[in-house]
Amino acid sequence: MAEVHLDEGAVEEMLNTPDGPVGVLLDELSSRAATVARVIAPVMRSRYHSEYYQYGPPGYTKGKIRQHFPAYSNGQLYGGVNAPYGPTLFLERPARQIHTTRYRFMSMALDTVEL
Repeated sequence: MAEVHLDEGAVEEMLNTPDGPVGVLLDELSSRAATVARVIAPVMRSRYHSEYYQYGPPGYTKGKIRQHFPAYSNGQLYGGVNAPYGPTLFLERPARQIHTTRYRFMSMALDTVEL
């Protein structure tokens, strides 16, 4: 049986540098998820706009969705999508006293990304 020797430094670099294959893949997947989130994010009507309901005017959340990459956690790469939120706008499970609609655009965007 043949013996295999791995260069630990090369493996570490491949897995944890933005220019390596893993970094390039994370960048691409984060970009796709951000695109989907922008497309399906809700736009609040102006009658709901107030400083207590959301942070910006109608379309603010949709317009501010951004890819989040590269990021490091304990020296390892991860990617994702950032979106602004207001103190009373809970995207996944909104408070009942505010509204009953679930705004799942972030989870849906991340769920739709395929390798």
